[in-house]
Amino acid sequence: MKKLIPILFVVAAITACQKEPSLSELDDDYVVFTDYDKSANFDNYLTYYMPDSVLLITDSEKATYWTNDEANYILETFAENMASRGFLLVDTKEEADLGLQVSYIEDVHYFVDYPNSYWWWGYPGYWGPGYWGTYWSTWYYPYPVVYSYSVNSFLAELVDLTDQTGTSKRLNILWDTYMAGLQSSSPRVNRNLVIQAIDQAFVQSPYLLTNQE
Repeated sequence: MKKLIPILFVVAAITACQKEPSLSELDDDYVVFTDYDKSANFDNYLTYYMPDSVLLITDSEKATYWTNDEANYILETFAENMASRGFLLVDTKEEADLGLQVSYIEDVHYFVDYPNSYWWWGYPGYWGPGYWGTYWSTWYYPYPVVYSYSVNSFLAELVDLTDQTGTSKRLNILWDTYMAGLQSSSPRVNRNLVIQAIDQAFVQSPYLLTNQE
């Protein structure tokens, strides 16, 4: 686990549960957590595909996505950071080495160990393994993570799309980041806080780099 954004205390811990801190007692900046597959060599990847929307994870039975300006600045910030690490954004999933999926968690409070179950499995519209191709039927985290989720949280995951042989294969999660914080009454402040959090996720992930040309 790399360093966390310094203003806040982490609400996630590897292999051990922690009591969730009250966000009302914390600063307005986001807490940022990242982790990755220690066996992954990101030099082996060059291209990636990212959906043009942010999935909203809510209690609604209807899938909801951000596809307007609310989502664009989030996706553009991810794209800028990926480009700065040498990764190329492509137009289709089929030509991509990696898949990057971004979701927003609204009013959800869970405490789950990833290796045992996927905490939002079954939520409407979720990026299921089948979204990335018929080759995969289950998710696989090669590292144990325990998260505490709060209002106004983002989750981004980088999945390996290169192994497309066989059937019923696990879709490996190579990297993920969890970002959470209080929501301001100012849209401009909220936007700046999210951009800052995404940038921080990449700052504390120096291994996320390709040297391919």
